[in-house]
Amino acid sequence: MDTLTRLMEISSRLDHLENIAEWISRETVNADGGLSQSGTLICVLADEVREAIYEMAKSFEEHQEDIEPILDIDEETIH
Repeated sequence: MDTLTRLMEISSRLDHLENIAEWISRETVNADGGLSQSGTLICVLADEVREAIYEMAKSFEEHQEDIEPILDIDEETIH
């Protein structure tokens, strides 16, 4: 499984979590303020986790591009 596919799966799960948390927040706003706030917090955290994962993947790709020319030189030297 490649990185992009794995990121898509994680994003899908976070979307599901975020949607459920939004629903909980809306449905409990008048009945249970604490539960409603927890739903809102889960939404925010899911969004922050998603952003952090994308930033890590982006950083990894940038560093990998920097390393690939070095690896190509080493392979040419070996042969």
